Amino acid sequence: MFTLDIELDFTNLEKEVKDFNSHHIRIGVLDKSKTARMADHEKPLKSFQGKQASRVKTGTQGKTNLKMTKLAEYMGTRYGVFSKAESHFQNQDVIRVTNELIRLFNAGSVSPEMIRRIESAARALVRNPIMRKDYGSNARTTIKGGTGYNGYNVQGKGFDWPMVDTGSFFNSIKAQYV
Repeated sequence: MFTLDIELDFTNLEKEVKDFNSHHIRIGVLDKSKTARMADHEKPLKSFQGKQASRVKTGTQGKTNLKMTKLAEYMGTRYGVFSKAESHFQNQDVIRVTNELIRLFNAGSVSPEMIRRIESAARALVRNPIMRKDYGSNARTTIKGGTGYNGYNVQGKGFDWPMVDTGSFFNSIKAQYV
């Protein structure tokens, strides 16, 4: 029996690893001025991403003071939408983002098409679990209406899709390669 000691010289790879680790992608609600819009539960549902969503109230009736960034903080705290996206057990988009970064790394030069592909894959990293409804179901009162968990009467949105009512939050999720 013997022990085999293998020593690899990583000095050739250090620069490449450092270059690869220098790539950063910001994912989330990047527009700090965007506000959430109120849903109009009186009107029929609209088609959104192949599923159903509420229409937005028109004019000043639909305006709120809630900033989309604050809503993103809430969703991040409650569901882990942003913090757990890369480690989500069903999320194959991590591989897609990594593959796009490797493709960029191997190409040597950065093209606008490559950056667009990386940003698209990174955006899908957060949006696809929402589309797949990986975060469970809405409460019955959220779907049908009734007395909510806080004791107030809520008007049901008419469909079961957590984190989506009008689609404003979903559409405001962006990615930026920096």
